[in-house]
Amino acid sequence: MSSVARRRLAIIGGTGPLGAALAARLEVDFEVTRIGASASPGPGAWRADVLSIAEAEVAVSGAQVVVFLARTVPPRSRLLQGAVADVDLLLADSVARAVRLSRPERLVAFTCGEGDEREAVLRASGVPVAVLSGGGDDPAAALERLVRAEAPAVVRLSAWNPPAAAPRRWSGRSTVLSLQRLPLPVPWVARQAATAYFEWLPTDVPLVRTVVSPEAVEVKLAGVSVLRLRRRHGECDDDVEVLEVRGGALVGAAAPAGVFEFRRLAVPGPLLVTTLRDFQPALPWLVYRATQGPAHARTMRRFGEWLSRQTALATA
Repeated sequence: MSSVARRRLAIIGGTGPLGAALAARLEVDFEVTRIGASASPGPGAWRADVLSIAEAEVAVSGAQVVVFLARTVPPRSRLLQGAVADVDLLLADSVARAVRLSRPERLVAFTCGEGDEREAVLRASGVPVAVLSGGGDDPAAALERLVRAEAPAVVRLSAWNPPAAAPRRWSGRSTVLSLQRLPLPVPWVARQAATAYFEWLPTDVPLVRTVVSPEAVEVKLAGVSVLRLRRRHGECDDDVEVLEVRGGALVGAAAPAGVFEFRRLAVPGPLLVTTLRDFQPALPWLVYRATQGPAHARTMRRFGEWLSRQTALATA
C-alpha cells in the first residue's frame, strides 16, 4: 500500500462516469468521496451544491487532496437563465474559496484548455494546483497521476471527447437558476453592490418600492409585498452577500425558496456575479417563463448597464 494510504480525497463533480472511473483507481489508497449536486445516496457519494460557498467548504473539509471536475450538465434546474460557462466559473470560485480555508495539500483541476478562466480562479486560492488540460484519450489515468504527484503540475493533452450523454429531463422541483456576469466599480464590495441594486430598482421598475435594512430587504409592487429577503450573516463578507428568500407574493409556498447572491470575483475581474438559485415561483410555471423570468433577466441586464456607467465614472 502506498505512503498516502487512506488519506481523504474529495472529488468535486465526481458523481458522473469520469468521477467514478477516477475513484475506482484511487479507492485502495484513499478514502474517496464523490461530490455532486445530484448525487444519489450510496457509498462514497455525497450530495452538495458547490455553487454555495458554505456547501463547498463542508464538502472539502478534511480532504488532503481535492479534485475539481465540476462542469454544469444541463438541466441543472428547470430553468437556467445565463451562460453555462459562467455557472462553471462560479463553481470554481466556490471551490477556490473553500480550499483557501481548508488548505489541502493539493488541488487537482481538469480544465478545457489554456484559455479556461477557471484555472486562474483556482490558482488564486493559494493552494498548490495541478492541472490537466484537454484530457486526451484517458483523462482518468492522467488525473490519477496528478493526484499521486507522479506527473508534472501541468499536463496539457489533446481534447477529450467523451461519449455523448443521453438527454436528461428535469425531474426535480420547479426551480430557477438565473445568473448574470456584470461589471463592478473597482472599490466596491459585494454588500455595496447589493445595496445599490435595491436602491436602483425603484428607479427602473414602475410601482416598485424597496425597504432596505441591515438585516433584510423587502420589495413591494403597488404596495403589495412581493419579495422578502433576509441576510445570511454567517455566509457574507466583502466578496459575498447572500440573501435568503423568505417569502412574498411572487414566491412559491414550498420551502426552501432559494437565495439571491451578489459575489465579487477578483479573478478574472473585478466583476460581479449575481445569482438567483433554487428559487420557486408562485406563478404557474408556463406563466413564470413568459413573464417574471424574462423580466428578472432584463432587469439584471439593465442593472449591469447602470453599473457600467458607475464604473466609467469611477475611472474618469
